[in-house]
Amino acid sequence: MKISIVRDSETLRYAAEELAKYLHLMDADVSAEVLVSNACGEGITLGLLSDLGLPTDDVDDEMIDDVIDADINALCGYVAGSNERSVLMGVYNYLKSAGCYWVRPGANGEYIPQKSMKEHVFRMRKKADYPFRGQCIEGAVSFEHVYETILWLPKVNMNLFMIEQIIPYNYMNRWYRHTVNTRLDESNEPPYEQYCAYVDEWEKAIKKCGLQFHALGHGALNEPFGIRHMISGQHYDVPEETKKAFALVGGKRELCNSSPFFTQVCMSQDWVRKRIVTWLADYLEEKPYIDFLHFWLADYKNNHCECEDCIQKTPSDWYVQMLNELDAELTTRGNHAKIVFIMYVDTLWPPIVEKLNNPRRFILTTAATTRAPGDTYSDRRCPDGIPAWKRNQHSSPNKGFEQLLSFVDAWKPVFDGPRFLFEYFLYTKHFEDPGYMQFSRNLARDMKHLHLTGFHGVMSDQTQRASFPTGLPNAMQGEFQFDSSADVEAYIDSYMQVSFGTDWQAAKNYLDGITQLFAVDSLAQKTDVTAQDTGAEDDHSKKADIFGNEEAGKSIAQVSAYVDAFADTVTKNLQVSDPCQRESWRILVYHGEYCKRLAGIYVELSKNNAEGATRLLDNMIDYLSEVEPEIHSYFDLVLFAQRIKQIIAGI
Repeated sequence: MKISIVRDSETLRYAAEELAKYLHLMDADVSAEVLVSNACGEGITLGLLSDLGLPTDDVDDEMIDDVIDADINALCGYVAGSNERSVLMGVYNYLKSAGCYWVRPGANGEYIPQKSMKEHVFRMRKKADYPFRGQCIEGAVSFEHVYETILWLPKVNMNLFMIEQIIPYNYMNRWYRHTVNTRLDESNEPPYEQYCAYVDEWEKAIKKCGLQFHALGHGALNEPFGIRHMISGQHYDVPEETKKAFALVGGKRELCNSSPFFTQVCMSQDWVRKRIVTWLADYLEEKPYIDFLHFWLADYKNNHCECEDCIQKTPSDWYVQMLNELDAELTTRGNHAKIVFIMYVDTLWPPIVEKLNNPRRFILTTAATTRAPGDTYSDRRCPDGIPAWKRNQHSSPNKGFEQLLSFVDAWKPVFDGPRFLFEYFLYTKHFEDPGYMQFSRNLARDMKHLHLTGFHGVMSDQTQRASFPTGLPNAMQGEFQFDSSADVEAYIDSYMQVSFGTDWQAAKNYLDGITQLFAVDSLAQKTDVTAQDTGAEDDHSKKADIFGNEEAGKSIAQVSAYVDAFADTVTKNLQVSDPCQRESWRILVYHGEYCKRLAGIYVELSKNNAEGATRLLDNMIDYLSEVEPEIHSYFDLVLFAQRIKQIIAGI
């Protein structure tokens, strides 16, 4: 058969090659030739909606909106999209309609059924419910972890990836130096130049898939002054001339908490703003394939400049002034990249005097760090509105998601354009539900309620290693933003069936039981995510409910026997023929021991024995260090250790 691409672009050719590959894997009688042709003749044609004369009235912005239109009958027809990644996603949706599944990143996550495709019929016209659906690099990750994730995203209808910082050295360094692993050698870290090469390959993969490429974020303030943040605790020799650009806080211009990531600049100084704007514009000229440049201020709180000039306006006013200056510079240079700005800490409050001159250039994001356990998205606002802003007296207002929406409302006179949430679903919160089942259902519920918020999607700041025991929440995050009308339980059943095969119902029931026995509501995090990790908040009154919780302790104490009772089923299925399903059962071998050891930690906490829990955690980390080579693609040991230590510490 023939697969024709209307234009010979990298993404369309990749879509055609993927279609040919998987058709042949499903049906050995199908061998496809890829060719460039404007005519829609025999075989399957791939192209844009406009190429094939199909309606485009539901496409508002080709860069952002994903619309798939496909009609294939007996290996003859077309797959079209509003942009080239939509064509690629359309190919994967066609293959999924025939029974293919990609249950987790990597080759071992591919389920490819054996079937004849000669009679298969597929018709689809769908605009994604939300135009921003994807991930941001986080955790401790290797080149392969991120690369495989990027290629996996369009298979589950996600459409973007963000590489934070110029070189996200800290995330890779945690993996290659094995900063938590007690068994692996730290001496095999690649040279810095190799990290740069890895980023180049990720960028190529993002563009091959046609994904929205989001870049930078934190780092936009320190890079223009020649300061590259690499790892926490790093020492910086900063020239006195450079310190003149730093915010004046407490009478001093110095690195905040010894970190450039936490250091604001003196935004009232013209030369400082000019240096930053010029550097950002030069960076976009160096990498013209960046679609969305994230220009964020520094992390942390109570770190804005107190000089006589800066105090004349709020940080948000100075921020918007710089955004306008960056837009003007990019306009002069003919660069059409979007600028993503962030409501975060002090810039939660809107500017008082400044307005955005060219709103069409901008996208708004905000970090959803303050949702209370069990909260879902809603349209509720805080009845008290927003608190008064005071310079460097920020106290992390945490009245839940309704407070965040009140801040969004306050910004609307300045900007009421496209916006997405910067979320933390699979940062460390998934560790609170070892079975992933309640966590997955809650995530799908959130995706169904997202429309109430006025946000246009979610970027998930998360580890790229979150498929332990399954990739269910990862997949649902993409699929339920693409089509929020999907049935949750039906999706879970189909996912489990392809993941585990004949005994899928037993596996599903087992994981539901793990979630239930762990009394996961008692493990929920209550403290602001960023406040935890930056040390900006240390409120032990918000510790998890597991402490002194006798009822939860009794439930968790049953986990070990429950895992042992399921062991024979796991062992039996280690011999199944399908490699994807065999890998799913193999993961459960290690996950079972993980659950037994984790249960011991929580039982100690239910007795208020933090010291005993710490000893058990140390032993567990040593065990996980030993088996990490077997599970590293699915489990992030660094973030696990971080989160469980925080739970034990009561934050």
